[in-house]
Amino acid sequence: DERHVPSIHGVPLKYVSLVTLAVQNAALTIIMHTSRTTIPPSRQYSAASAVFLNELLKGSISLAIAVSRVEPRRSPWRRVARDIFSPDCWKLSIPAILYVVQNNLQYVAASNLDAATFQVTYQMKILTTAAFSVLLLRKQLTPTKWLALFFLAVGVGIVQIQSGAGSGSHISSEMTTMNPLLGFFAVTAACFTSGLAGVYFEMVLKNSQADLWVRNVQLSLFSLLPALLPALLETQSSFPSGLFRHFGLWAWATVLTQVLGGLITAIVIKYADNILKGFATSLSIIISFIASVILFDFTVTLAFVIGACVVLGSTWLYNQPAGCKDAGEAGHGRAGLGLSVKISRSSNPSSALGSPVESNAPILGQPTSTETKRASLVNALSVLGLS
Repeated sequence: DERHVPSIHGVPLKYVSLVTLAVQNAALTIIMHTSRTTIPPSRQYSAASAVFLNELLKGSISLAIAVSRVEPRRSPWRRVARDIFSPDCWKLSIPAILYVVQNNLQYVAASNLDAATFQVTYQMKILTTAAFSVLLLRKQLTPTKWLALFFLAVGVGIVQIQSGAGSGSHISSEMTTMNPLLGFFAVTAACFTSGLAGVYFEMVLKNSQADLWVRNVQLSLFSLLPALLPALLETQSSFPSGLFRHFGLWAWATVLTQVLGGLITAIVIKYADNILKGFATSLSIIISFIASVILFDFTVTLAFVIGACVVLGSTWLYNQPAGCKDAGEAGHGRAGLGLSVKISRSSNPSSALGSPVESNAPILGQPTSTETKRASLVNALSVLGLS
């Protein structure tokens, strides 16, 4: 009910949170790119250490929120600990590891692609999430959504062709060497891990009544070891002092922006719908594009504009609610195949960069109803907590 939706100075919280999330997504891409390209390689911070710190902070904040949601007279710490170490907690280990891989790949991609190109190309996670949903969850997509996915791939391809038009490696306008081909492979791999992790996370949460913040703590706990190992390998000669060596302003800004994205995503999950989340995605691409032109002397080409517009259009089309015609066709397809999978979730992919919290997770702290249990609760988000 719109009358009961919280607002800030008369503006509904869902709009405030979505605009904030769009700005956060764009800011994360810009800050991450800046932190990896404006500093000489000899003085760069460890990306693996940043991923580890991000998981540590997200887990700590999620734990604090989970405990605060329990009434004091019910021994909150004991109850939350029992929920965290539940018999099925091990299931979160697989998406946790995948999210760690995804976050590390994002640093590689941001180091080798312009911010605008990275932001556009990263929308391929819509395609990978949809593909894994069809393969693993037997989800039925309407013809309109298949058409949107096709144009999404075409748009990303156009952007990448113009991005790699100049040959292999080149010196960025900052201080490091950028390799667009390496960046493309990194962002593609990140999209695959994002899609697989999100769909698996959806399978885990499908019949779960656990509080979303508890699930975030579980994700962070299982992420700590795989996130720490690469950091240890990079700094083994100077551990532990070298773990956060060269961790300056840009490094902290990157980590804190990622953590902030996770908290914003939790609000978006509760109040926003898929069309609004699609708007947030489009807005973040536009912000990244404008910032790249102003801050990084990004060269605007006709191919990039066409590709970006195709991606924006396909993102908008994918997030449109199914019409009567499409819905009937999808239902007919299910009957013909004899499938009984019931999925009532929308098809929006991850809503935030690197976030483990997905777009259709259950309302925070509320047990799901019988109907909701049958629904797909999440799609890709993300982490997280960020984003």
